[in-house]
Formats: sequence, C-alpha cells, structure tokens
Amino acid sequence: MGKRIGKRMGKRIGNRKGLPLCQGLVAAVMAHGACAQDAPDIFKTEIFLTPYSQLGEDAGTYPQLNGRFLLMTGYTGFFGIKDDNGQIPRSHWSSVQPTAEAALVMQLTQRFSIRTKATLNSSNNETKDNAFSDLGVNLDNLFAAYTADRYALYGGKMDLGFGDAWHVIDGLYSGFNENSEFRGSIGLGGRYTLATGGDGTHSVAAVLFKRDDTALNQRLSLDDGFIRQDAPPAFSDQLKSFILSYDFRDLPGLERWSGGVDAGRLHADPGMGESANTVSARLRYDAPLANAWALSWFNEATFSSAFRGAPVRNGNGVTSVSLSRDRWQLTATAAARKLSGSDGRLAPYGLQNDWDWALSGAITYVTPVGLIVQAGLTHQRDQAIRINQGVFRIAYQAGF
Repeated sequence: MGKRIGKRMGKRIGNRKGLPLCQGLVAAVMAHGACAQDAPDIFKTEIFLTPYSQLGEDAGTYPQLNGRFLLMTGYTGFFGIKDDNGQIPRSHWSSVQPTAEAALVMQLTQRFSIRTKATLNSSNNETKDNAFSDLGVNLDNLFAAYTADRYALYGGKMDLGFGDAWHVIDGLYSGFNENSEFRGSIGLGGRYTLATGGDGTHSVAAVLFKRDDTALNQRLSLDDGFIRQDAPPAFSDQLKSFILSYDFRDLPGLERWSGGVDAGRLHADPGMGESANTVSARLRYDAPLANAWALSWFNEATFSSAFRGAPVRNGNGVTSVSLSRDRWQLTATAAARKLSGSDGRLAPYGLQNDWDWALSGAITYVTPVGLIVQAGLTHQRDQAIRINQGVFRIAYQAGF
C-alpha cells in the first residue's frame, strides 16, 4: 500500500509484535526500565533499532560489530473497497512486494555505540495489481547512543512518535496514529530510570527533534537514482518539536501491569499548517495462562489539537490482545478515531466528522528453521474510504 493511499486508509500493513516493557524505542522516547538489552522476539517481522538492541553475542571485547537482517515477501489482496469521493477507481487489486532490512551496531565501548538501519522496500502508490515495483533503499536510522544502567543519552536520525502503539502492537494494524509517528527525524534526548525496591520502576525521558531535511532523507530508487522523500506530516526543520515521557512498571501488587504517558508539541513553521499539542496514555497487561499460553493486552488513547496540519482536534484509541504459545501467536486489534467539529468546519480540509474505525486479526507461526509465516485480515473505515485487506507473508531474520 503506497504512502498516499496509506495516509487515507490508515497505517501501512506491518507486524508490530508487542515488545517487553524494557524494549520500548528510544526514538519514541519510551525508555522502559533499566534493562541492558532487548529480549529476543521470534514473531517480529520488522526491526526496531534501540540503544538496548541485542543484535549479536557480546564478546566483551571492543570495538565490535553486531547486526541483524530480515528478509520478507508477502501478498496483500485489497478487496471490497468503497470510496465515497471516487479517488480510488478500482474496488480490488493485489500487491506482491519484498522487504529487506539490515541493522548494524558498532559497539565502540561497553556503553557507547553507533547504530544504523537501512531498508529496501517498495514505494508503490498505484491502486492496481503490482509486483516487485518501485523498489528502493532508505536510510532509516543513524544515531549514537550512550547507555548506562540508570540513564541513556542518544542523538541522530531516529524513529520518533507519541505513544507506543505505532511500534508495539501485535498483528497487522497499529491504529490511527499516522498523526503521531515521525520516522527518520533528527533529534537528541535522554532518559533516566529510578528503580526503588518495593515501589516499582519509573522512567522519565525527553527528546527534542526536527524533520530531516538533509541528504540522509533521500531514497535510492532502483529506477530513478537518489530522490527526495516525502515527509508527511510536514513540521519544522528547526529543533522546536519535543516529547516528554513517563513510564512505570512493577508496581507493588500490580506487577503484571505497565504503562505511561507522553506529552509534547509538533512545531509547524509558518505556512506549514497548525502546530499540534499531543498527549498520549497507555496501559498494558501481561500474564501467563493455562497450558503454556501467554496473554498480552495493550491499550492506548491519544488526543491532539491538530490533524495533518489542519486546525482540527482529534482523538483516537486502540486495543490489542495477543495470545502466544510456543511457536504460535494469535492477535486481534480494534481502533477508533473521531475528528472534532461540524461538517462545515471540517469540509474545507477535506475531512468528515464520522467515526473512523478498524478491526484486524492475524495468526503467526514460526517454523523450526526460523521462517515466520503469517496470515491475517483487516477491515477499515478511514474517512470516505472503506477497505478490506487479506495478507499472507513469509519472513526470515537472523543476527550476527
């Protein structure tokens, strides 16, 4: 699904396997706890690079180079599409596209590292049958991280966002959060974690960022060479946008619950639309069940004073449940969004005040040799568009 269609339909199809609390993205300023490394996740079909990413065995000697790569191809069938505005001429089409991701960490010392990630994928925008088209390479991340037991400092080209849903939720759909996800932005930040015996673990974090208007924001198209990428939603090229974050876990009597709050501002320069003040809150529950099953339940709600640069208040929420056992995972997700205002107020911006909503379900199996096989369905209403998607894909990842 291309970016233009993606902005109207919601999020790109992508598995966001739920991360353990200490595995939140540094780029999202969710420094969850004082864990020194990410835990392995056999269901993941996307690489997220953090200061705690364990991409290889720590040999205890420095400098050392660790990495991880992921290869994936999949079929997406778009069907039963209804567009009230007539912007999508076809009611069904299919897309078969590959993805290759590579992340590298140059560990210069035990605490200081340089981290980078690049992705080969498709930027196809066509609402017609397509396969292995518009392929190109993006430099997603390039940042430095200094990680200690209680604090971390980081800066460079990172994935940023309000809340956790856009990178945490299991399955095929992560909610209506394209208004609060700013991948590949340039920023700097830090976090501090306080672990008190008996009072749980608490983290505070902050990041200051701007859009990437450097040469790093170019895409190497296999057909057209280096091209400048789109950067929606447009925001300032000055370090004026920020996110403040608080997270908790292991509270007495509530050890299976974790959560947090983000607040901040996306600054828009004059002529680029309305600046957005945003607050996001999340709550998660993880517990073992009978017969070796495990439950993960994630909830998040976000409110913003602007929408895609338009002065329109909006709120959205998402809930997702995952059941995992051995090599199997089942996931169900529901999301809803409401734009505030009358039809007369929203119409100049091409918006409607009806409820937007989505439902998705997925099943994932990891074979003994490490192949990730996934299938799922999504039904979504995004403004004037209703769309169904059926997905089947195979992925493989390994580290060194």
